[in-house]
Amino acid sequence: MDMRDVEAPTGPRALASAVALLTIVLPFLADWNATHLYNPRWSGHAKFHSAHTMALGGALGLLGLVWLWQRDRFTAGLAVLAIYWLTQASALAFPGTSVIDPEFADRLPRIGGVTLNQAWGDAVFVGLLALSLAWARRRGR
Repeated sequence: MDMRDVEAPTGPRALASAVALLTIVLPFLADWNATHLYNPRWSGHAKFHSAHTMALGGALGLLGLVWLWQRDRFTAGLAVLAIYWLTQASALAFPGTSVIDPEFADRLPRIGGVTLNQAWGDAVFVGLLALSLAWARRRGR
């Protein structure tokens, strides 16, 4: 990604802001429940990492949201938001990781026979951030 800043119009900022708000909220919705933080089978250390993920999403989402609306920080705001979703996707490359524990697999939504897990969300959110950047660059010409 070219990190030169783009003076973004309101549309791209609003789209990226929606991703920022979801970056703040979704980790808490996904993890503050019996599948993660209140899972009696998880160790305290595993719960620590879940809490860290929630706090990191909140912090990166808030920082990204602020930067999206500051002059000369739009591109940096997009990058900060992308960091959360890209690192979440990369976690699937580590040994022994999975998108969900088997006993909770039925909680994942399905559309047309496709199970929607966080990998799909990662791709969608990074795609929306890339779209925001492309839209801003196109409008800035």
